[in-house]
Amino acid sequence: MQVTNEDLKPYRHIDDPNRMIRGSVDFVPDVLDRFLNGTHYSGIKLPFRQFDDLFRLREQEVTVLAGINGAGKSMLGGQIMLSAVEQGFKCLSVSMEMSPQSQIARMIRQCSLNKYPGQEEVLSWTRWQNEKIFFYDQRGTVTGDTLIALIKFAKENHDVDFVLVDSLMTLSYASDDYNGQKQIICGLANVAKELDIHIMLVAHARKGQSIKDRLDKWSVAGSADITNRADNVIILGRLYEMDGADAYMSLAKARHFDGAEMDIDLKFDMNSLNYHMSGGELRQLGMEQMNNAELKEAGLD
Repeated sequence: MQVTNEDLKPYRHIDDPNRMIRGSVDFVPDVLDRFLNGTHYSGIKLPFRQFDDLFRLREQEVTVLAGINGAGKSMLGGQIMLSAVEQGFKCLSVSMEMSPQSQIARMIRQCSLNKYPGQEEVLSWTRWQNEKIFFYDQRGTVTGDTLIALIKFAKENHDVDFVLVDSLMTLSYASDDYNGQKQIICGLANVAKELDIHIMLVAHARKGQSIKDRLDKWSVAGSADITNRADNVIILGRLYEMDGADAYMSLAKARHFDGAEMDIDLKFDMNSLNYHMSGGELRQLGMEQMNNAELKEAGLD
């Protein structure tokens, strides 16, 4: 389905119902449920088990995923998205740097653990994610208003739960336009709450950071509001001269999860383009073997 500017018009100016003033009693049932039933830990699990009992990508929140150029942020973002699909969530990818075809090719490698997937693996992946991953098919730049309209369109028409925006630098503002960056992160935070979704925003590290520098949330390029307004900040970096690991992922900020901030060492698998924990094993996603009827329908019998 081709989305036009005319399609997006109704979504550009919608009042935010979450700005209403409400009494505390309206929120108590949710708080009680959180304490009694563990809803504090509802949401999307990261694809690394150390975080299972500590952290989730929850609805109504924004996460910034940052690292230096070439660290593999887009690959990790795609890996997190595939993990979300496995957990039953619908996803939207807004990448202004990669075509949907290139993203899908990378995702199939990540799911099949195969550098050169065959036709059956491609069809198995297609069947597995059918109507669960949607792509915005445009490269270059996009305005903040258009981005928010796209997200609202995708929620209303495809009921998405998770949005990956890659990257902050492809939104149409100058790199030193800190007020523009503040407006964008605030707009994304508002729409995440309004639509009850999670938004992950890929960002770059500040200029001058070396690939060997250990990064933290203050290393993110642009306005301080980017990390201040985000609920969570994940940092991806590379390690050198260390046995057993060649990367690290740091949960540098987790506003609503006490004690969740931590670093883990990771290995990067060149064949599948996946990160995994040192000593851990990769596993396939969506590669269930097709039966004879399915093979015949696909012309592979």
